Amino acid sequence: MVSRKADHYCHNYECMHKPTNYEIKNLGKEGEEREVEDKAKAAHNEKVRVVMASIIASAGLMILKFSVGALTNSLGILSEGMHSGLDLIAALVTLYAIRMVLRPSDLSFTYGYGKFESLSSLAQIILLFVVAGWVSYEGINRIFFEDVRPEISIFSILIMFVSIGIDYGRSKALYRAARKFDSQALEADGLHFRLDMFSSAIVVAGLLIVFLFDIPNADAYSALAVAAVILYTSLGLGRRTLGVLLDKAPKGIYRQVIQAVSDLEGVTRPHNIRIRNIGSETLVEMHIEVPRTFTHERAHRVATAVEQKIENILPSSKVLVHVDATESANETIFDKIRLIAAETEGIRNVHSLHVSRISSPLLASTGSSLSSPPKKYYNAVLNEEETDFHYASNEPSLHLYLDVQMGPSLDLNTAHSIVDSFEDRLKKQILQIKDITTHLEIESSVEDLRMAGTEKRVGREYLMKIKEAILSVDEVLDFKDIRVFDDVTGEQHITLTICLTSKNETITNSLTLEDAHKTATKVQNMIINYTGATRVVVHTETGS
Repeated sequence: MVSRKADHYCHNYECMHKPTNYEIKNLGKEGEEREVEDKAKAAHNEKVRVVMASIIASAGLMILKFSVGALTNSLGILSEGMHSGLDLIAALVTLYAIRMVLRPSDLSFTYGYGKFESLSSLAQIILLFVVAGWVSYEGINRIFFEDVRPEISIFSILIMFVSIGIDYGRSKALYRAARKFDSQALEADGLHFRLDMFSSAIVVAGLLIVFLFDIPNADAYSALAVAAVILYTSLGLGRRTLGVLLDKAPKGIYRQVIQAVSDLEGVTRPHNIRIRNIGSETLVEMHIEVPRTFTHERAHRVATAVEQKIENILPSSKVLVHVDATESANETIFDKIRLIAAETEGIRNVHSLHVSRISSPLLASTGSSLSSPPKKYYNAVLNEEETDFHYASNEPSLHLYLDVQMGPSLDLNTAHSIVDSFEDRLKKQILQIKDITTHLEIESSVEDLRMAGTEKRVGREYLMKIKEAILSVDEVLDFKDIRVFDDVTGEQHITLTICLTSKNETITNSLTLEDAHKTATKVQNMIINYTGATRVVVHTETGS
């Protein structure tokens, strides 16, 4: 006995100190958020290292090329020096953009600072156009208006080969980082170094022609070729950068998103899809339609499934889904009635819904002076609108009768006013319904715990009455979990579970719900007759 108590206390202690599912879930989320944050910082640090190496390389090449260009009076080398100088400025702009991108979103920039990378890329492209313009102007001036003879040496040519080697290494590193982090700023920086490499090769060719064949204008022509290469290769990146700044959807992604979500259960007609890039992230906003009979929780699960599906095909994406609740093709009349009831203030619940066909218009029966005037659809002749609808739709006119539960504190006039409004909405939205009979009931507040009954122990004689009543129904094989309650008014409520059998006395899983309900109703009535209980709730099982 002592050991059992000790075990019990130990178990309670473990339960008290064991993290709950909610805590475990929160810890998991916090761990995932920390992991994402650590990855972002690691990526940022790697980007900064690559850009710092570019800054050092650009500064060194700029000094070297300007020095050699001034000594040799070579326009090609001077243009390359200016190109490297602008590369230095571009790398500094890239560094600033990368630092800005790391900032979290705030009240001023609710989407974050990701587009600073695109702005950095655009600034670098503008600088490249400036360089190309200056080189073109100077080249044309030397070819047609000034006679400038560059002084070429083996040393200047070797310097250009060194420049090509450095440009190749830096452009390769930058492009690799740009692909890894999907960074337009790093891609633009890599483009600068790649252009340097090609333009340096063109300059070397021009210098060799001047040195070997004594053609002074070859240097100017090579500079013009450099300007043409700069303009041509910058246009492609410029178009992509402007596309991002103008929120152009990435090519092919719209179709991917449609295909990804169209086959998900519960999703119909995805529309108003907006896709744009901000830095390395893709933002997707869209609307989906779900049946309005879905609960809020189920609709939320569908939206979450859509978000996860899109994030799987677009790993670096953030998805926002707006759910539109719409009428579905398989929505029944009773579904519509319940939806309208749920939207009507003052109605807590509706149940026991039945409809019957109105075979022909009826005359209102005369009664006491309290009888209400005949309603319009009881007139001997239907009005024109109703007649047209009846024959055009070929659907029968229906008489609806149902129970409506309302709060017990309402007075009768207010309750009738609410129900009249409810009935008007039903007739306007469900045109088959021509007549409605409503039974008003009260529903106690679920928060009023004083209305709950108290479970009690009953004598053997009372239990034998219940057992006799249950076993008098042929379809019942066994029963269990009998409980008896007394409510605050002293009335008795009984709950139990019965195990059913088919007519051939074998337990079956093929019993229909209708058969089970009929049997449960028999048991309820028999127990009420035998015991006088006020309410009996019967749960049915197959016994398997």
